[in-house]
Amino acid sequence: MSDQSQPFPFRIRPLAASLMIAAATLLAACGGSSGGDEPHEHTDIDTAGRLALFDTDASQLKVLDLDNSEVLASMAMDGEAPRLYASPGNRYAVAIQRGDDLVSFVDGGLYTEDHGDHMHDYAETPEMLNFTLEARKPTHYSVNGAYGVVFFDGDANADSRIDVISDESLGGNKVVASQGLGIGMHGVGKVIDGHLFVTNMDGATSGLPSAVERYHLEGNTFEQEIVYDEKCPDLHGAAANAHSLGFGCSDGVLVIDLHEAGYPATKLGNPDGLADGSRIGTLVANHDVEELVGIAGDRFFVIHPESTTEFYHELEIGEDVGRLAQGFTTHGEVFYVLGDDGGLRLFDPADDWELITTAELMDAPGEDDTLAVAVSAAQERLFVLHNQSVHEVDATDGDVVRTIDLGFSASGLVWLGLAEEGHDHDHDDDHEDHDHDHE
Repeated sequence: MSDQSQPFPFRIRPLAASLMIAAATLLAACGGSSGGDEPHEHTDIDTAGRLALFDTDASQLKVLDLDNSEVLASMAMDGEAPRLYASPGNRYAVAIQRGDDLVSFVDGGLYTEDHGDHMHDYAETPEMLNFTLEARKPTHYSVNGAYGVVFFDGDANADSRIDVISDESLGGNKVVASQGLGIGMHGVGKVIDGHLFVTNMDGATSGLPSAVERYHLEGNTFEQEIVYDEKCPDLHGAAANAHSLGFGCSDGVLVIDLHEAGYPATKLGNPDGLADGSRIGTLVANHDVEELVGIAGDRFFVIHPESTTEFYHELEIGEDVGRLAQGFTTHGEVFYVLGDDGGLRLFDPADDWELITTAELMDAPGEDDTLAVAVSAAQERLFVLHNQSVHEVDATDGDVVRTIDLGFSASGLVWLGLAEEGHDHDHDDDHEDHDHDHE
């Protein structure tokens, strides 16, 4: 489908243009005037944000304005359909094309600058950055606070590598730091409190990692501190909240205490009742939620790392229901699970993980249907992609606020925009095993 046949005009909407003109006028005023000694007020832009989506037919990454459902920009993107994520500050889309050994970035156009005596919001035209990351098999992407980590798996002929990014570094077309790992592996890294926690092969030359090592971030370089003695065989999946960092192991979950001096590690055994060969291989967390969530197949286990009695309790999503997507809203008020029956289940972590409601968004999707979920950092909203439509859902009660008809088939989406105050971005890519091999 060509651009001309789309129902949305590919132009900046009049309101956005007027906002930019106003922003330019205010910026000129920021430079000094007869009232230069007086503090300026925060220059706010009231916007629901934008969605970045990949149009599979046109092979374009498109940025849609949620204020009026118009497409603001379309950018050609050759190669495989990318997996889309948000940068730590939600300004940039991170487009990972694993099979093409490529990570690209799109400036969504909404951002805030600190002008010293006031904060200033901007709404500009989205654009592709003239900056990419290129290394073998970029796979895991995760965010904690101001830093995002891209893990390149490498292979038998290329070592694994991690690249650390921030919104500030992307604005300067550079990374914060990089670290080679000396061997290829399917791994993951997290930057927390100035330290890099990353997978380690522990002497093996094939298979999944079996240990975790820690580095200290000093400027733009890493210095190794320790390889943890507590092993984590067949390590896969990691997530962190304010207190704990968890790694999925074939024999349980390795938990690193982020509040204790020296960041000690302990091992939790697998939950009771897991079938032979089953294990927690995906972990989900939110900075503001004390528990972690471990996933084994289609079973969800709320993990209580600091409990002295029971470490796990199972979260029921319904008999014979398979999971398609899951995660937390921005501050962890809601944990959602999109099931293969078309229902979006909303749980309240603060109320002992009670089920709030199940929003019946669609009939059970088929194998050819495309679904994905994006979370707004500006309000309690979930955006559920279903082929050529996006359902905007109020995460507090499950009500469908509206359905946006895209007019094109999308394979992924991510929310970009101005986060509400106090937003502390933590995100794990939660990719699935079927997306790639473990070379």
